[in-house]
Amino acid sequence: MRRGGEGATRRQGEDGPGQLSATEEGRFCSSLDPFVPDSPPRPLASSPPPTMRPYGRHMLICGHGDCAPAEAGRALEMLVRNGLGDRRRLRNPERVKVSLVDCLGVCTGGPIAVVYPDGVWYHHLDADLARRIAQEHLVEGKPVESAIFHRLYPPDVAAPYAPALRGDGDTFAGDGPEATTTAAETETSGSEGAPSSEPTTEARDARRAAVRKEHRKKGLVIVNTGNGKGKTTSALGIATRAWGRGMRVGVLQFLKHQNARFGEVRAAEKMGISWLSTGDGWTWTSKDLDETAARARHGWEVAKGHITSGQFDVLILDEFTYPLHYGWVDVADVLTWLAATKPPMLHLIITGRYAPAELIAYADLVTEMREVKHPFSQQGIRAQPGIEF
Repeated sequence: MRRGGEGATRRQGEDGPGQLSATEEGRFCSSLDPFVPDSPPRPLASSPPPTMRPYGRHMLICGHGDCAPAEAGRALEMLVRNGLGDRRRLRNPERVKVSLVDCLGVCTGGPIAVVYPDGVWYHHLDADLARRIAQEHLVEGKPVESAIFHRLYPPDVAAPYAPALRGDGDTFAGDGPEATTTAAETETSGSEGAPSSEPTTEARDARRAAVRKEHRKKGLVIVNTGNGKGKTTSALGIATRAWGRGMRVGVLQFLKHQNARFGEVRAAEKMGISWLSTGDGWTWTSKDLDETAARARHGWEVAKGHITSGQFDVLILDEFTYPLHYGWVDVADVLTWLAATKPPMLHLIITGRYAPAELIAYADLVTEMREVKHPFSQQGIRAQPGIEF
């Protein structure tokens, strides 16, 4: 660890433990003069507080030069920054940050990095490890255990994710108070709903009356994203609801293998729901990523045909975020095409992790699934028929 400035503390027993003598205190304060402005600062009450966009996790990389060459820290910070891309510009809880700091106080085993609010410390960073931490820990919330040398919480007592601790967890899709809708302000829908018991205001009643009078309807673009379970499950719930209403439903899967016989596929066959899987399996099991990418691009061409066919009222593009995230299909091209071509009353549901910021901005409804507990990670229980597949 680095020591403080020379003469900043006294030896035990001299003027009390850890205290400065009057002479030393004057000398120490004088050393701060170059950093103190000539004019007194404005009173706190008259100074507006700074503002910042909320975020979920922050990675700090040491660049001081004691634990490792300073150039190494700077290079790793730039590597992670570039790798995170648009995720640094998203809103909480998807937004993650990386910063280069002067010193983290650990002067061996570097480059050193720490991720907060988790309080997980990593040692001997290199390019491969930095990429893993950025993807697995910052984005997916799973620390890279093999490189941890210190943590504030025991491994089985994970720190609560930032939005669970702060009041900004509901600002993911909006830019201010006007973008956040509470349950009391939302028009109750569905036979199971119950009106809010909170007293309504004139403004709220007027808003509801105006909405009823306008009676607007449109085909929604719905995005289910996040690292928790339930993205496809939620989309299939809408598919079931729409099928029960006599609507025409289609499902196009981008990654799951074309020969997969999951429970939802068997149910769709019995219900007469159009179902097509164009993938060759998950990316981590792919034997040829070029083939996987080519299949994804072909899937998008098929999807465009489905969208313009007029044969569907609800169309699910399952796992479509992955081709967008990996750059196999260009996000801007997709959104430009949808804006110009999608039928106005077609409901389009897109699922998968890593939804691009542009897609989130374009969509009408965005839901983020966040893993709080999972039977595999907590209990070692693997996926089960009827629940996961």
